[in-house]
Amino acid sequence: MRNNPLRKLNAADIEEWIHIDDDIEVAATFTDQEIIQSITTPDKIEENCSEESGEDDDKVEEKISWAAAEKGIETVIKFVEQNHSFSLQDVMQAHMVQNNLITKKLQSRKQGDIRKYLKKAVSSSAVEAASVPSTSSAADDIEVVEINE
Repeated sequence: MRNNPLRKLNAADIEEWIHIDDDIEVAATFTDQEIIQSITTPDKIEENCSEESGEDDDKVEEKISWAAAEKGIETVIKFVEQNHSFSLQDVMQAHMVQNNLITKKLQSRKQGDIRKYLKKAVSSSAVEAASVPSTSSAADDIEVVEINE
């Protein structure tokens, strides 16, 4: 307890620390009436808050498709090629960005497993064959092969 740093503080420092933010303005001060109103009608308060902030929290940024990105980079390339203030190096960099975009697009595509497609084809052809009425009195010789993954 002898080495406690609080013992080294004088009363003026403690008072300053306690009242350091007294002069700072607060964002909002609610009256008793506003507090009661916020409890009884919370929707109205939310509308006022959103009007004051001017921000739309409900806006979701639209996702840009690969096709839109490709179209945009093509426009940039045309602009850079037509504008004489860009160097050949700038044109090449724009083409490199386009190549990078195409590469990333191809890498992002998931390759399907051919066994799933074959399994679907076999099961759908078996269902179609079973649903078609037979004109023969002989038993159908449909063999369904199951492909294990």
